[in-house]
Amino acid sequence: MRWWDIAEIDKLERNLFPHDSWSTDQWWRELAQPHNHYVVYESSEVISGYAGLSVSGSDADIQTIAVGEPFQGQGIGRQLLGHLVDLSVELKVTFIFLEVRDDNLAALSLYSLFGFKEISKRVNYYPDGTDALILRRDERENRS
Repeated sequence: MRWWDIAEIDKLERNLFPHDSWSTDQWWRELAQPHNHYVVYESSEVISGYAGLSVSGSDADIQTIAVGEPFQGQGIGRQLLGHLVDLSVELKVTFIFLEVRDDNLAALSLYSLFGFKEISKRVNYYPDGTDALILRRDERENRS
């Protein structure tokens, strides 16, 4: 992801997450941090998905993974998550954390396939009152 992607990402973000989307300023701040790694997935020169990872020492946090509605169900989310996991391995991360809405069954299924396990819950975390689940992947358990 580069600064020139922000306008398109911002539009996609607002369509996908109308009640809790990131602001344009937040995207600028995220990209400015050297420990953050953001990628986009392009289909026919259109950004169809994006994902981000923040690394701090031996831990990493998946900041976001999103795929535009017309592109969902095509394996793009799996490719984005796979890229973040591979990057974490390359950066010698021990634990990868993320939070996800407890009603996002598609995301929970994907994260489970990649070895993420629930470790905590934040009750009424999202603006609409939905709970957030905190998931963790332990790279020591997932090494081949």
